[in-house]
Amino acid sequence: MASVPKTTTLIDRQAIDKHYDLYMFKHSATESLNFVGGQYIIINSGKMTADGKQLKRAYTILSNDAEQSTFQLLIRRVDSGNVTAHLRNIAIGTDLEFSGPWGKFVGNAKWPKQGPALLIATDSGITSSLSLLACPKFRDRVNFSKLVWLLSSTEEQNLVEWVRREILSKNANVEFIPVRPSGESWRSSSALSFIRWILRDRNSFSNFFLSGNGIILDEIKVFLEETGADSEFIGMESFFRSEPLNENGIRLGA
Repeated sequence: MASVPKTTTLIDRQAIDKHYDLYMFKHSATESLNFVGGQYIIINSGKMTADGKQLKRAYTILSNDAEQSTFQLLIRRVDSGNVTAHLRNIAIGTDLEFSGPWGKFVGNAKWPKQGPALLIATDSGITSSLSLLACPKFRDRVNFSKLVWLLSSTEEQNLVEWVRREILSKNANVEFIPVRPSGESWRSSSALSFIRWILRDRNSFSNFFLSGNGIILDEIKVFLEETGADSEFIGMESFFRSEPLNENGIRLGA
């Protein structure tokens, strides 16, 4: 994944709720970022770990890819996240190094094909779905989209309403289904049960895109293939892999 570092400038930062901030960056006027909807970049915070490693983190580009000189990142505040904490405290006008864009699947010229699409996002994976919905190639080929967001129980309603406004402002043909788990967080079994319910009548979708928790998404991808979905048109971006915690703070499945 080696590449020549690029530089971008932070030009705005807005709080969406107590957990999320929207960042806007301006790219070099002489160079195009060349990203497509759903791709991500890796930001170098400029800080180092105790053992001398650079602190970096991947973030999905939220913006419409018709605009390449500026781009937005929707970033969840992580109390233990060194990069996230650093970004919250840097001054407007600060330059940051990054690499990318990355994410090979969404750069596939054949995807999506004509027809409806089902997008399934867990947690902060919603940013990839929003990015795709804003992508002209996606909108031109897909005549209907259903977006299922398996969000955690800790996410605020303000964030859900902000996401809804973002979708409706760009797409009139998207059915948005945000759903919270019955417990603290989604497990693979409960997420799969809900997706089975979503597809209870028939699987009429031509395209699929899964983003977020890889442990959950792996199970959903297998299920989609078993129902006859073409694996070539099932895209997946796994940003993290984690099992929920039990009442003793131990990861289930560990």
